[in-house]
Order: sequence, then C-alpha cells, then structure tokens
Amino acid sequence: MLRMKKHAAPIIASLMMGVVMGTACAATDAEIDAFMNPYAKGFPSASGVKEGVVIDKNNADQFKDVLPPRVLDQIKAGNATITVGKQLSNPAPAGFIEASKKSAASAKVQFGTGKIEGYKGGMPFPYEPSASDPNAGEKLAWNNRYSLEVPDDINIDPFVWEYRDAKTGKINRTVTFGPGALSNTGNRTMHAPVNLPGSDEFYNMINLAVKAPQDLKDTAVLFKRRVDSSKDDDGQLYLGFQRRARRLSTAATTDPFLGSNVMIEEFRGFNGKVNDFTWKYVGTKNLLFPYYKHGSGKLREEYKVADWKYTAFHGQGGCWSDAPWSLRKVYIVEMVPKRADHPISKRTLYFDAESFHGAVSEVYDRKGEFWKLWALGIGHSSGQLPAAAKEGRWTWDSGSMIDIQAGQCTTLNFRVSLEPVPPSVYTIEYIRSRQ
Repeated sequence: MLRMKKHAAPIIASLMMGVVMGTACAATDAEIDAFMNPYAKGFPSASGVKEGVVIDKNNADQFKDVLPPRVLDQIKAGNATITVGKQLSNPAPAGFIEASKKSAASAKVQFGTGKIEGYKGGMPFPYEPSASDPNAGEKLAWNNRYSLEVPDDINIDPFVWEYRDAKTGKINRTVTFGPGALSNTGNRTMHAPVNLPGSDEFYNMINLAVKAPQDLKDTAVLFKRRVDSSKDDDGQLYLGFQRRARRLSTAATTDPFLGSNVMIEEFRGFNGKVNDFTWKYVGTKNLLFPYYKHGSGKLREEYKVADWKYTAFHGQGGCWSDAPWSLRKVYIVEMVPKRADHPISKRTLYFDAESFHGAVSEVYDRKGEFWKLWALGIGHSSGQLPAAAKEGRWTWDSGSMIDIQAGQCTTLNFRVSLEPVPPSVYTIEYIRSRQ
C-alpha cells in the first residue's frame, strides 16, 4: 500500500479547498472600471438594428442573432413585435465602483456552498467572466445578487399585477400592492447605513402588501434574504384576515405567488438562493433587451395617479410591454436546481452587463420543455420619478411573466421611487399597524 508522507494530507486538502474557495480576483483598477462602465467607449451595434426598426414575424429571422431564442420564437409566431429604441446608459456611481474594487481584493466564496466572506460592498466579482473558469456562472449570480438593481432602497406604490388570458387578453384578476419596499441592510453605497436587527445576518429585505382586492387585502409577504445562502431565507406570509403570520417553507417560494404566474423565487428575474442551483456561464452577447426611457413607448390611462402613468402592454393577450428594446451587452447563464422536487429543470437567465438586472429569463419545466418567459422592462433614470432620476439608476418600469403552456400571463405595472425606507417597515408589527 502506498503511504502518504506526514504532511501530504493537509497539503492535498488545501489544494482541494482551492477548487471551491475563490477570491474575487486580482483584477486591475482599469479592468474593473471597464467592467463597471461597459459603454464608456460606445454602444454595441449590429446589422439592421437601428432606432425605429420594427421586428415582427415577417423579418424576425434577420435579427435572430440579437434576440433571446424564446423571444425570437414568440415574434415568429406572431405573438409579439419589438420596436428598436434609443441606446441609453446609467453607469455605476463612484461609491459603488470603489466598493467593488475593495470586494475584488477581499471577497471569498466557497463555490457550490453559498458562503461568502470578506465582502465589502459593490460587486464581489467585477471583471469579465472567462469561459475557462468553471465558477464563472456562479460569480455572475453573486454579482446579480449584490448589483444596483436594488440601489439600497426601493419603494413601489401602487404596484399593479394583472392576471391575463394570454390568448384573448381578458384580465381575470387585478391585484394591487402598496407599499412595496426593498432595502439592502448592509454594505450600502447609495444611502446611509441602517440600524436594523439582523443586518449582519440578512443582506436584503422585501415587504410586499396587498391593497386590493378585498379577499386578499392586507396579505403581505415579508422576505429577508440571508448573507449565507446555504441557510434558508426568512420568509413570512402575513394573512390579514387572521392577523397572523406563518413561515414560508422553501417549497412555498416556488409556488405560484397569490395565484399569479410568478414564483417568489422569480421576483426580479431571480430571487432565490445561489446555493440552490448549479450555475453555468453560457457566453456574452449583444442582445435586444427592454431598456428604454419611460414614455418613449405607449402609456396607459388605467391606474394612473397624479404623477405617473404606467407603460402600456400590447401583443397577443396584452402580455408584452409596449416600449422599445435596445441593443445591450448581456451575460448569459444557465441555472439548474439541486432540489429534485423543484418545478423547473433549468432556467436561462440574461444579466444586463451595466445594471445586472435579470431582465429576461427562459424557464423550462421538469420534463425539459419550455414553460415560461420573463421579460422585465427597465426604465432609464431620465424618465422616472424625481428621486429615481436624481440617483441616476435603471429602475423597474414594466414586465410580464408569460406562461406559454397555460396560455396565461401576469403583467406588472411599476411606480418606483428611491427614497430611503424606514427600517421598521420590515417587521410584522409594522404590517399589522397598517390594517
């Protein structure tokens, strides 16, 4: 039998740990600056992609290289048309870039376990992914998790969801939320630090409360996302008619949320635990994405308030935001659940290289068949409410989850402001006090 030398085992163990433990990278400041501002030297271009061009079933094949595959399928089927809009940019602010540089030098992730250490704010992996890096996909997932998609605080009110028949366009149910709030609790770079119990344990909190209809009124979801992704997030569903809260199980985050076509795990494109999936980096492409200035498409009269009209919807069933799409640099990842009972077999997520929103995703059922298409319209700061315009951030503007198999879609209407959110909002006591 071959015997190891006295110190061989610790050395081998250390080498094996290097496979799963990775520091962010010794990227140069210039590389990080370029990554954080992908359009500093100009926007991407593609043949035939010009502002004002309309893509429909008659010319879709000409644009197959700049469209996500399942979006292309829907256009070719005559279910949607896309108008090419003006290219716009909202680069990251200096504070977020500086925090990313600190994290690049100190952050460590045990890949596949959901654990991160030494994170200092910003993005933990602020450099271009490499096809030869087996952890590139997971690194992009961590960047999405800590991106400026949530610029410390978001208020959404009113937030209107419509449950539609994707063939006829009939709205079968409307659910209005408000207030809706999301906050980062630690490593904030836009707003002042918050003193919130559990800030060391949780990095992001969500409070989404129902205003109408009456049978759901005062139902609220309070969701606290843990820094350690190997542990379950803290989710509670508050039932207004009972004035009591119950814990959300892991399985509940993959159930249809309040009868919609959206799972809690699919909020923002991806709202799950990094550790629940294996990640694969597919590649980087220039693709048409729903990034636009609010008002550059059609606005609707329904649900309007004094300072806001929502983006309209069109296409088959009224399932598509009636707003322009523009050519963007995009990172593509494939995520496969580790849970055997998970309702999907995989999800292809498309992360915008500037804002890192998961603006488009293609969802496949357990049999591997295409199931749902997520398309989140992202509004440029110049068209948003004053607080969002002042921050200079891309913000959620409209969106839809289209269930191809069920012939249904859920359309999302956002009114977003970015004022700081009081920490008390993220408590059951606050939710009860609003009844």
